[in-house]
Amino acid sequence: MQPTSAQLVLLALSVAVFVAGGLASLWRIRGERPGLRAAARVCLYLGTALSLAVIVWHSAARGQWLPLTDNFDALIWLAALLAGFVIYVQQVRPLVGLEWFVMPVVVLLLLAAGFFGRVEYHSYQPVLRDVWLWLHRVTSYAGTMAFAVAAAGGAMYMLVSRRLRSKSGGVRMGSLERLEHLMMVSVTLGFALLSVGLVTGLARMREGNVQSPAAKLWLGCLAWLVYAVVMHAPINPRFRGRKAAVLSVLGFALVVGALVAVQFMPGGEG
Repeated sequence: MQPTSAQLVLLALSVAVFVAGGLASLWRIRGERPGLRAAARVCLYLGTALSLAVIVWHSAARGQWLPLTDNFDALIWLAALLAGFVIYVQQVRPLVGLEWFVMPVVVLLLLAAGFFGRVEYHSYQPVLRDVWLWLHRVTSYAGTMAFAVAAAGGAMYMLVSRRLRSKSGGVRMGSLERLEHLMMVSVTLGFALLSVGLVTGLARMREGNVQSPAAKLWLGCLAWLVYAVVMHAPINPRFRGRKAAVLSVLGFALVVGALVAVQFMPGGEG
């Protein structure tokens, strides 16, 4: 079921709120201000609430509460989970600048939901009972979320490292050790999920249930290899620190490319 115009308007409002919160947070680079911090936090909470409201509204309208059953549902869930991750981290152990790197991904996911959900490239209702499909989609989307966090940690690591080398000032962000830990934990989780996603996807192709575009398969395999290198960074000093951060960002770009290939290329059902 395609989203209604009212649901798309609510989704657009959520995007606007996230953008406003991101700009308020980014403006803190010029100097720490309690008002800007409070405004950014309110926008983060409100944007997440609006995203969840869209999911509830859309699910109620189509009478189906199972997640990940269409593009509109899946992409908004992914955006809401990422936003929820930021909320959790900032509540438990604040990390200045995290939202600068994660919020653009959230906004892009919501925009993609509005586009792909409206044109409705896929409909997964006929194959909801396919266990392989569900396992493939859940692990693929969850792995993408983990890689988005890893890419954010990698981008922050590169920024902090550059500031330390140039001895420039600015808002104090997390330490390199903490950012590297965040990056490695996220890569470890995402790598495990991506491995399951690739295996289940190949199994479905072998059974003849679905034809997947070659670009998706190649990009997914390349991303797997990149993250395999990052996984070995702790035992290989040549790939620790900045190189691992760069590879984390590169791997996420490949994963996003694979998701795009599913939408635009023939046979991109799974």
